[in-house]
Amino acid sequence: MRRGAQLGPLAAGVLLAALVAGCDSDDPVPYVLPDGTDVARFRFLAFKTAEEVEGGEVALDSLRGSVVLLNLVGTWSADCRDTAPIMVSLYHRYYGEDFEIIGLAYEQTDDADQARQAVSVYREEFSIPYRLAIGPEVLWQELERYAKVSRRLPTLVLVDRRGVARHVFEGLAPGSEQTLAEEIETLLEEPYAPDGSGEAD
Repeated sequence: MRRGAQLGPLAAGVLLAALVAGCDSDDPVPYVLPDGTDVARFRFLAFKTAEEVEGGEVALDSLRGSVVLLNLVGTWSADCRDTAPIMVSLYHRYYGEDFEIIGLAYEQTDDADQARQAVSVYREEFSIPYRLAIGPEVLWQELERYAKVSRRLPTLVLVDRRGVARHVFEGLAPGSEQTLAEEIETLLEEPYAPDGSGEAD
């Protein structure tokens, strides 16, 4: 498995080992894939859903079987705006391959209507095709606890088909789309049994 030091152009990216769900220790715990590979992982315990901007909600458990990129952004952030075209490109590149991007917006307002309006404008400006939701505070809290993040935007979390968070990146350096794509492809290629057979928990 590639480690953080091998992310190349992702100069700001950090691959962080974290906590396995249900454990009290903050130390990384190995997760053994069916092929015997050890990886670091954590599962979200409190973060389950987020309210979509257009109504309804996105549920993390409903995305089992897909590789999911959680993209924590602020529509006001220059760095997030710079990475928006990369996210759109990745979505189109892996469309139809059990890959999803969920944008989770953290706006500089407590007014829910204003936040939704800002995200809607952001969607239109960058022609964003993937689901956008208002980011819940509990997601940051879990990332701080499990992955020791600093609340930098954008923060990207790659979640495998089993719902296990495998990579956390704080920031995304310019020109790093291919490196991120390789991490996505690695997770897409891993075996997945929908009935849970072959998993180690």
